[in-house]
Amino acid sequence: MPKIFDQETKWNVYHYTDTNALISILAKEKIILRATNIMYLNDPHELIEGITTIQDIQKTSLNPGAFRSYYITSFSSCNDNLSMWGMYAANGNGYALAFDFDELSKGYEIMIKCVYGKNEIEQQFKNFHNLTQTGVFTSLMGATKLSKEDEEKNRKALELNNIITTCLGAKNEAYSYESEMRGVIYCNDSQRTHFRTRNGYIIPYIEVSLPKFALKEIVIGPTNNTLLKEQSLYHFLQINGYNLDDIHIVRSKIPYRG
Repeated sequence: MPKIFDQETKWNVYHYTDTNALISILAKEKIILRATNIMYLNDPHELIEGITTIQDIQKTSLNPGAFRSYYITSFSSCNDNLSMWGMYAANGNGYALAFDFDELSKGYEIMIKCVYGKNEIEQQFKNFHNLTQTGVFTSLMGATKLSKEDEEKNRKALELNNIITTCLGAKNEAYSYESEMRGVIYCNDSQRTHFRTRNGYIIPYIEVSLPKFALKEIVIGPTNNTLLKEQSLYHFLQINGYNLDDIHIVRSKIPYRG
Protein backbone atom coordinates (compact mmCIF):
# COMPACT_ATOMS: atom_id res chain seq x y z
CA MET A 1 0.00 0.00 0.00
CA PRO A 2 1.15 3.60 -0.51
CA LYS A 3 2.85 5.11 2.56
CA ILE A 4 2.46 8.68 3.77
CA PHE A 5 4.83 9.58 6.63
CA ASP A 6 5.31 5.81 7.17
CA GLN A 7 1.55 5.29 7.55
CA GLU A 8 -0.03 2.80 5.18
CA THR A 9 -3.05 4.01 3.24
CA LYS A 10 -5.54 1.84 1.39
CA TRP A 11 -6.24 3.26 -2.03
CA ASN A 12 -7.94 1.51 -4.94
CA VAL A 13 -8.62 2.90 -8.41
CA TYR A 14 -11.22 1.49 -10.79
CA HIS A 15 -11.12 0.40 -14.42
CA TYR A 16 -14.58 0.24 -16.02
CA THR A 17 -14.94 -2.39 -18.71
CA ASP A 18 -17.27 -4.86 -20.41
CA THR A 19 -17.42 -8.63 -19.90
CA ASN A 20 -15.25 -9.60 -22.88
CA ALA A 21 -12.53 -7.19 -21.81
CA LEU A 22 -12.70 -8.47 -18.22
CA ILE A 23 -11.99 -11.97 -19.49
CA SER A 24 -9.10 -10.68 -21.62
CA ILE A 25 -7.63 -8.78 -18.66
CA LEU A 26 -7.95 -11.46 -15.99
CA ALA A 27 -7.87 -14.87 -17.73
CA LYS A 28 -4.08 -15.23 -17.93
CA GLU A 29 -1.17 -16.09 -15.65
CA LYS A 30 -0.93 -12.38 -14.84
CA ILE A 31 -3.33 -9.48 -15.10
CA ILE A 32 -2.86 -7.89 -18.53
CA LEU A 33 -4.06 -4.32 -19.07
CA ARG A 34 -3.89 -2.40 -22.31
CA ALA A 35 -2.28 1.03 -22.54
CA THR A 36 -3.53 2.85 -25.64
CA ASN A 37 -1.48 5.35 -27.63
CA ILE A 38 -2.52 8.83 -26.49
CA MET A 39 -3.21 9.95 -30.05
CA TYR A 40 -6.15 7.49 -30.25
CA LEU A 41 -8.11 7.99 -27.02
CA ASN A 42 -11.85 8.80 -26.92
CA ASP A 43 -11.44 12.53 -26.37
CA PRO A 44 -10.63 14.19 -29.75
CA HIS A 45 -9.15 17.15 -27.82
CA GLU A 46 -6.65 14.91 -26.04
CA LEU A 47 -3.40 16.89 -25.47
CA ILE A 48 -4.94 20.06 -26.93
CA GLU A 49 -6.27 21.30 -23.57
CA GLY A 50 -2.82 21.19 -21.96
CA ILE A 51 -0.86 22.36 -24.98
CA THR A 52 -3.01 25.44 -25.63
CA THR A 53 -2.95 26.41 -21.95
CA ILE A 54 0.84 26.18 -21.74
CA GLN A 55 1.27 28.04 -25.03
CA ASP A 56 -0.92 30.85 -23.72
CA ILE A 57 1.12 31.09 -20.51
CA GLN A 58 4.63 30.71 -21.89
CA LYS A 59 4.08 32.17 -25.37
CA THR A 60 5.79 29.16 -26.89
CA SER A 61 4.91 26.45 -29.41
CA LEU A 62 4.39 22.78 -28.56
CA ASN A 63 3.99 20.02 -31.12
CA PRO A 64 1.34 17.37 -30.30
CA GLY A 65 3.35 14.86 -32.36
CA ALA A 66 6.07 14.94 -29.70
CA PHE A 67 3.73 12.91 -27.46
CA ARG A 68 2.99 10.10 -29.91
CA SER A 69 5.09 7.55 -27.98
CA TYR A 70 3.07 7.87 -24.76
CA TYR A 71 0.58 5.15 -23.86
CA ILE A 72 -2.30 5.50 -21.42
CA THR A 73 -4.51 3.25 -19.31
CA SER A 74 -7.47 5.03 -17.74
CA PHE A 75 -8.71 4.47 -14.19
CA SER A 76 -11.18 6.32 -11.98
CA SER A 77 -11.47 7.10 -8.30
CA CYS A 78 -15.23 6.50 -8.65
CA ASN A 79 -16.35 2.99 -7.78
CA ASP A 80 -20.02 3.31 -8.80
CA ASN A 81 -20.70 6.13 -11.26
CA LEU A 82 -23.69 6.02 -13.59
CA SER A 83 -22.00 8.02 -16.37
CA MET A 84 -18.97 5.72 -16.24
CA TRP A 85 -21.17 2.65 -16.42
CA GLY A 86 -22.91 4.09 -19.47
CA MET A 87 -19.77 5.20 -21.30
CA TYR A 88 -17.27 2.45 -20.59
CA ALA A 89 -19.03 -0.63 -19.19
CA ALA A 90 -21.60 -1.80 -21.74
CA ASN A 91 -24.29 0.62 -20.59
CA GLY A 92 -24.19 -0.72 -17.04
CA ASN A 93 -23.87 -4.38 -17.96
CA GLY A 94 -20.11 -4.53 -17.34
CA TYR A 95 -17.77 -4.31 -14.37
CA ALA A 96 -15.45 -1.96 -12.51
CA LEU A 97 -12.16 -3.64 -11.61
CA ALA A 98 -10.46 -2.18 -8.53
CA PHE A 99 -6.67 -2.31 -8.35
CA ASP A 100 -4.39 -1.52 -5.46
CA PHE A 101 -2.79 1.80 -6.38
CA ASP A 102 0.66 0.89 -5.11
CA GLU A 103 0.81 -2.36 -7.12
CA LEU A 104 -0.71 -0.63 -10.13
CA SER A 105 1.89 2.14 -10.09
CA LYS A 106 4.68 -0.47 -10.35
CA GLY A 107 3.41 -1.37 -13.82
CA TYR A 108 3.56 2.21 -15.13
CA GLU A 109 6.28 4.84 -15.33
CA ILE A 110 4.03 7.48 -13.78
CA MET A 111 0.48 7.85 -12.50
CA ILE A 112 -1.19 11.18 -13.33
CA LYS A 113 -4.36 12.59 -11.81
CA CYS A 114 -6.28 14.37 -14.56
CA VAL A 115 -7.15 18.07 -14.28
CA TYR A 116 -10.30 19.44 -15.96
CA GLY A 117 -10.98 22.79 -17.59
CA LYS A 118 -8.69 25.64 -18.60
CA ASN A 119 -8.75 27.44 -15.25
CA GLU A 120 -7.74 24.40 -13.20
CA ILE A 121 -5.12 23.35 -15.75
CA GLU A 122 -3.61 26.82 -15.76
CA GLN A 123 -3.61 27.08 -11.96
CA GLN A 124 -1.91 23.72 -11.46
CA PHE A 125 0.73 24.44 -14.08
CA LYS A 126 1.51 27.86 -12.60
CA ASN A 127 1.66 26.50 -9.05
CA PHE A 128 4.25 23.89 -9.95
CA HIS A 129 6.17 26.39 -12.08
CA ASN A 130 6.35 28.82 -9.14
CA LEU A 131 7.59 26.08 -6.82
CA THR A 132 10.40 25.11 -9.18
CA GLN A 133 11.58 28.73 -9.27
CA THR A 134 11.90 28.97 -5.47
CA GLY A 135 14.49 26.21 -5.22
CA VAL A 136 12.33 24.15 -2.87
CA PHE A 137 12.55 21.03 -4.99
CA THR A 138 16.25 21.27 -5.76
CA SER A 139 17.13 21.78 -2.11
CA LEU A 140 15.43 18.47 -1.24
CA MET A 141 17.50 16.43 -3.68
CA GLY A 142 20.37 15.84 -1.28
CA ALA A 143 22.13 16.98 1.85
CA THR A 144 25.00 18.52 -0.10
CA LYS A 145 24.27 21.97 -1.47
CA LEU A 146 24.05 21.92 -5.23
CA SER A 147 26.11 24.12 -7.47
CA LYS A 148 24.23 26.84 -9.34
CA GLU A 149 24.78 24.92 -12.56
CA ASP A 150 23.31 21.67 -11.15
CA GLU A 151 20.47 23.57 -9.52
CA GLU A 152 19.57 25.13 -12.86
CA LYS A 153 19.69 21.71 -14.57
CA ASN A 154 17.29 20.34 -11.96
CA ARG A 155 14.95 23.29 -12.40
CA LYS A 156 14.88 22.76 -16.16
CA ALA A 157 14.21 19.03 -15.71
CA LEU A 158 11.32 19.79 -13.35
CA GLU A 159 9.94 22.40 -15.74
CA LEU A 160 10.01 19.86 -18.58
CA ASN A 161 8.29 17.34 -16.33
CA ASN A 162 5.63 19.94 -15.52
CA ILE A 163 4.97 20.52 -19.23
CA ILE A 164 4.77 16.79 -20.03
CA THR A 165 2.52 15.81 -17.11
CA THR A 166 0.26 18.82 -17.70
CA CYS A 167 -0.24 17.90 -21.35
CA LEU A 168 -0.79 14.21 -20.56
CA GLY A 169 -3.26 14.88 -17.75
CA ALA A 170 -5.23 17.92 -18.94
CA LYS A 171 -8.78 17.26 -20.13
CA ASN A 172 -11.86 19.16 -21.21
CA GLU A 173 -14.12 19.94 -18.25
CA ALA A 174 -16.95 17.94 -19.88
CA TYR A 175 -15.06 14.81 -18.74
CA SER A 176 -14.74 15.85 -15.09
CA TYR A 177 -17.29 13.21 -13.98
CA GLU A 178 -14.64 10.56 -14.76
CA SER A 179 -12.31 11.59 -11.89
CA GLU A 180 -9.60 9.98 -13.97
CA MET A 181 -6.23 8.67 -12.86
CA ARG A 182 -3.93 7.68 -15.72
CA GLY A 183 -1.21 5.10 -15.89
CA VAL A 184 1.41 6.36 -18.37
CA ILE A 185 4.23 4.57 -20.21
CA TYR A 186 6.65 5.98 -22.78
CA CYS A 187 7.36 3.36 -25.45
CA ASN A 188 8.90 3.59 -28.92
CA ASP A 189 9.68 -0.14 -29.13
CA SER A 190 7.85 -1.61 -32.10
CA GLN A 191 8.27 -5.12 -30.66
CA ARG A 192 6.00 -4.18 -27.73
CA THR A 193 3.33 -2.58 -29.90
CA HIS A 194 0.09 -4.39 -30.69
CA PHE A 195 -2.90 -3.23 -32.73
CA ARG A 196 -6.67 -3.42 -32.47
CA THR A 197 -9.49 -1.82 -34.43
CA ARG A 198 -12.22 0.61 -33.35
CA ASN A 199 -14.71 2.36 -35.62
CA GLY A 200 -12.52 1.59 -38.63
CA TYR A 201 -9.32 2.97 -37.05
CA ILE A 202 -6.15 0.97 -36.34
CA ILE A 203 -5.31 1.62 -32.69
CA PRO A 204 -1.79 0.95 -31.32
CA TYR A 205 -1.46 -0.26 -27.74
CA ILE A 206 0.99 -1.99 -25.43
CA GLU A 207 0.34 -4.55 -22.71
CA VAL A 208 0.98 -3.90 -19.02
CA SER A 209 1.27 -6.87 -16.68
CA LEU A 210 0.40 -6.92 -12.97
CA PRO A 211 0.41 -9.67 -10.34
CA LYS A 212 -2.96 -11.24 -9.62
CA PHE A 213 -2.96 -9.94 -6.04
CA ALA A 214 -3.19 -6.38 -7.44
CA LEU A 215 -6.91 -7.01 -8.02
CA LYS A 216 -8.80 -6.06 -4.84
CA GLU A 217 -12.44 -5.63 -5.79
CA ILE A 218 -14.92 -6.08 -8.63
CA VAL A 219 -18.09 -4.00 -8.81
CA ILE A 220 -20.87 -5.58 -10.88
CA GLY A 221 -22.69 -3.04 -13.04
CA PRO A 222 -26.24 -1.92 -12.23
CA THR A 223 -27.89 -3.57 -15.23
CA ASN A 224 -28.90 -7.18 -14.60
CA ASN A 225 -26.66 -7.57 -11.52
CA THR A 226 -28.26 -10.89 -10.56
CA LEU A 227 -27.04 -13.56 -8.18
CA LEU A 228 -26.21 -15.80 -11.17
CA LYS A 229 -23.95 -13.10 -12.60
CA GLU A 230 -22.15 -12.85 -9.26
CA GLN A 231 -21.78 -16.63 -9.05
CA SER A 232 -20.36 -16.82 -12.58
CA LEU A 233 -17.78 -14.19 -11.66
CA TYR A 234 -16.66 -16.15 -8.59
CA HIS A 235 -16.47 -19.30 -10.75
CA PHE A 236 -14.35 -17.52 -13.36
CA LEU A 237 -11.93 -16.10 -10.77
CA GLN A 238 -11.53 -19.42 -8.99
CA ILE A 239 -10.74 -21.32 -12.20
CA ASN A 240 -8.17 -18.68 -13.16
CA GLY A 241 -6.26 -18.96 -9.90
CA TYR A 242 -7.36 -15.89 -7.94
CA ASN A 243 -7.54 -15.95 -4.15
CA LEU A 244 -11.22 -15.28 -3.50
CA ASP A 245 -10.51 -14.32 0.10
CA ASP A 246 -8.57 -11.29 -1.15
CA ILE A 247 -11.13 -10.02 -3.68
CA HIS A 248 -14.28 -8.21 -2.64
CA ILE A 249 -17.18 -8.61 -5.09
CA VAL A 250 -20.06 -6.16 -4.73
CA ARG A 251 -23.04 -5.04 -6.77
CA SER A 252 -23.68 -1.49 -7.92
CA LYS A 253 -26.15 0.34 -5.72
CA ILE A 254 -27.46 2.46 -8.60
CA PRO A 255 -31.04 1.71 -9.76
CA TYR A 256 -30.68 1.42 -13.53
CA ARG A 257 -32.24 -0.85 -16.16
CA GLY A 258 -30.22 0.29 -19.15
